[in-house]
Amino acid sequence: MMINKDEGLERIIKNYEYVGLSVLVANKEEILYHVMDGVSDLETKKPITKDTVFRIASISKIEVALGIMKLVEEKKINIYDDISKYLGFKLRNPNYPNDIITIEMVMTQTSSISDAEDKGRGYDAVNCHKEDVDLERMLTDKNYKYYTDREFLNAKPGSVWQYSNFGCGILACIIERVSGVYYSDFLRDNIFLPLGLDASYRVDDIIKQDDVATLYDYYDHQFIKERDLKIFKEVLFPRYKLGNNFRGPAGGLFISVPDLAIIMQMLMNKGIYHGKRILKEETIKEMEQVHWQGHSYDPNYRAKGLQLNLMADFSKEILIGHTGSAYGLRSFLFYNTHFGYIFMCNGADFKNVENHLVKFEEDVLNYLINKYEN
Repeated sequence: MMINKDEGLERIIKNYEYVGLSVLVANKEEILYHVMDGVSDLETKKPITKDTVFRIASISKIEVALGIMKLVEEKKINIYDDISKYLGFKLRNPNYPNDIITIEMVMTQTSSISDAEDKGRGYDAVNCHKEDVDLERMLTDKNYKYYTDREFLNAKPGSVWQYSNFGCGILACIIERVSGVYYSDFLRDNIFLPLGLDASYRVDDIIKQDDVATLYDYYDHQFIKERDLKIFKEVLFPRYKLGNNFRGPAGGLFISVPDLAIIMQMLMNKGIYHGKRILKEETIKEMEQVHWQGHSYDPNYRAKGLQLNLMADFSKEILIGHTGSAYGLRSFLFYNTHFGYIFMCNGADFKNVENHLVKFEEDVLNYLINKYEN
């Protein structure tokens, strides 16, 4: 049963087969609209509610960026520095050994670092098991069992955009190296707790674990369970030594949609939420500036801020935010000067899956923009 029913949205979503859906619109001060439909688990038939906790996939990259920028504010990081300065070892693309890789390049996904998997080597290979993998050796030691030359593009650092989950993991390792604190704990103490959020990159830290949504992929006209609370706990990475926790940050944040909206409103208010300053105004403005602009294989990526996608094709204003896709979940968070939009779906027949923003999401986003901005 749809909670807070909306006939216009209902006409859009009836074209799709889905498990559960949570769609929210906010302005800078309050939630204007929150529609929920479907279930968080097909077996228990537990409905999607405002308390449902989702693993939000790559929207998680925004929060890692907030951690980096907190350290920038503390003058412990400069985004234009060589990342080697903060990682504790020299890192170069072996195809361009004389060119540094900066934090800004990693945050704009132009670092030339790739997620490539090569016969059990590389980020995409090690991201699926718990063995302790040494980040330095994986990036620099050609004799290491997880090293592959395919981890680096044959492109000068800063010159080519290439979506990279590995890069976000490296940012989390920088947070650990600089702060001396596990990245998830750093974000909890500096972002989540000050905002009063039940949010973590570790599902075992979530207070409302019983509200964690099950995720489903869609194959051959049926939904297949990919992740539930039990599986999330089974695949949880151990806490490796500081500076080595590069698996998980790119997509692993657990949070409810209303709590995610608080982060979005903090961004919309340039670092403040309900009078409480989390980050400086100039910090948020720096994140939202164009740091890369060009063409990519994904039409939704034409300009990047710092871990923020800047989209010009939907609203009269630039939309700022990120999409997410993992284990059947699809999500987006985008905002502009006046409105913010969140979409969370724990499984559907999304029809086209080539782009970071699929047609189901495009249909919903266009509807919301027409409803609130036109």
